[in-house]
Amino acid sequence: MIDRSIRPLFSSNYNNEIQVVCNLLSYDGKDNPDVLCINTASFALFGSSCEWNGPIGCVRIGMIGDNLVVNPSRKQLENSPLNIVLSVGPNRNIVMIEGWADNLEQSKFIEALEFGCEHAYQVVEQIRSKKLEKENQFVKKDSSLLSITSEDEVLNGSQVNLTEISTPVLSSDPKENQEIENLFQALAYSHLYDIFTDYEHDKLSRDNAITQVKNSVINAIQKSKTDPEQSNTNAYAYSTLNELFYKFVRKVVRNLALEESKRVDGRKLNELRPISCKSNLYPSLHGSGLFQRGQTQVLCSVTFDSPDSMYRSDAIANMMSPSLTNFNKNFMLHYEFPSFATNEISRIGGRADRREVGHGALAEKAIYPLIPSQFPLTIRCLCEVLESNGSSSMASVCASSLALLDAGVPIKEQVAGVAMGIFTQFDDNKEIKDYKILSDISGFEDYMGDMDFKIAGTNDGITAVQADFKINGLPFRIIKEVIEESKNARQEILRLMKKEISKPRQSKKSNQPILKNYPVSVVQRSKLIGVGGMNLKKIYAKTGVTVNPVDETNFSIFAPNQDSLNEAEEMIKAFIEQQREPELEFGGIYKAKIVEIVPSGLMVQLYPTMKPTLLPNSQLDGRKIAHGSASDYKIGQEIQIKYFGRDPVDGRMRISRKALFKTSLPAQDLLR
Repeated sequence: MIDRSIRPLFSSNYNNEIQVVCNLLSYDGKDNPDVLCINTASFALFGSSCEWNGPIGCVRIGMIGDNLVVNPSRKQLENSPLNIVLSVGPNRNIVMIEGWADNLEQSKFIEALEFGCEHAYQVVEQIRSKKLEKENQFVKKDSSLLSITSEDEVLNGSQVNLTEISTPVLSSDPKENQEIENLFQALAYSHLYDIFTDYEHDKLSRDNAITQVKNSVINAIQKSKTDPEQSNTNAYAYSTLNELFYKFVRKVVRNLALEESKRVDGRKLNELRPISCKSNLYPSLHGSGLFQRGQTQVLCSVTFDSPDSMYRSDAIANMMSPSLTNFNKNFMLHYEFPSFATNEISRIGGRADRREVGHGALAEKAIYPLIPSQFPLTIRCLCEVLESNGSSSMASVCASSLALLDAGVPIKEQVAGVAMGIFTQFDDNKEIKDYKILSDISGFEDYMGDMDFKIAGTNDGITAVQADFKINGLPFRIIKEVIEESKNARQEILRLMKKEISKPRQSKKSNQPILKNYPVSVVQRSKLIGVGGMNLKKIYAKTGVTVNPVDETNFSIFAPNQDSLNEAEEMIKAFIEQQREPELEFGGIYKAKIVEIVPSGLMVQLYPTMKPTLLPNSQLDGRKIAHGSASDYKIGQEIQIKYFGRDPVDGRMRISRKALFKTSLPAQDLLR
């Protein structure tokens, strides 16, 4: 978010390498540091010698009840249905938006953006009022921080101050550029116009046609401008002509939209690309959905797993990322963009790159609020981009919605996403005098345009947004218009998706996993587990079923399908029935076999499947017996005992032989 906030305000001709480093020095556990990092980077760049058109101000907007809150604390965000971070430039234009909402009404979302713009601009004014060294005489100069020293300068005792170093800028001759543009206008415009108005072109054929025009035009210019005295010298370098040619192409594409309201693929400005939706493509998967929009195609597969597989965030993530990752979540979405999706070759495998992680996180934010909180299984959506021509992250949202319904997940509503773009035209005062909003932009329009605004949501609500700009932001009134226009696009996409599948699958697939609770008595618990969990390991090795203890009397069974569950239950019953203990009746009289004589009494066994239990000396006879061996009983002898239930503390059986005897002794003549 730091990079996306500050990058639009750099000049297009500024080519110096700049590194912005934000180190978290301390954290109070209450406020999130990401917004502070953006404002700190803005303050540092504003006081530097960089040609940067800042400063910017950034705030986070949450909602407590029906009230909007600026920079809510981590605790407040846990219960907030809204979490938006937005940055505003010095002209009150919005330069970055990132966030998610719990299917928040669009009108309330727009209100939150307007509310955030006002407070973010207050940060801009505060940064402006704090001048650094060059503009504020009260700021002390720290040469140790604002200087660089080389080895030779150390020997000479001199230093070079960074503030004294002029910033190099990529310069070019305006007359030369205008001359080249005139040549492009004469040699290439008609060919480019024909290409962009030939709606039979697809992504690859259009790119090839542009490349052919570029090569022929540049070769013609270089051939005509070659110095006859120096045959190896060209008036214009190829790199300069190549760069200026694509700037000219960009101008032609933008003028088509701004002046004639034409798009390169023949669509109207608010028209969507052709959409096709399919579900249950592969019956062996728990759920699958294919979403294709133009030349962008995404396949989503849903996989269920046990609750043990849910994502568990660490302590740092709990503190730093509230509302989405500060608890164990049972929904994950992974996004993969292989190189063949854009007809390229690259290394396959390894860790996901930054783009894949970011697109997956955005799609996950869009889907997550609609997942039932009490769904018993862990859900993983894998979105694989099979073909890409822009907006693959929003296509992943649509494909995931289809696949989840196919898997039978009762999501609250279907969700769809669309990428919005814009072409702008500025006056001499650098104010926007004309603009055209584009719905469902392609990759070519994204490259040529000024904005990529991804919006995901339901028919009436918004779940996730992400806006990136190539210009110095857009005013709130245009942002509002873009969001309102996106609603029509979302509703049309949802209408087409509902034609394919409109509600969760009612009948379970044969391979769908099952999570079941299995009650087991306290007595049977240890026998089911076995020595060192041996019995549970046997069940898993043979059936693939995971059996885990939940509490003293319940076990959780996770089976990959119904057949495996049936097989596992048979094994569980076999383990228990092999050593099943009969249920004893309180107050009942039973025969017990003496298996051992110990100092504290007799170890007796009521049934062969039961463990021996102690008949204490105090319960042997009416007489006092100090040692078990002092009685007349022998090992192997059968005696009668009375059962009085189990001890509520340690679960041991309480038995007595003395209770079978007469409770009163005959009277004795003590005077005799």
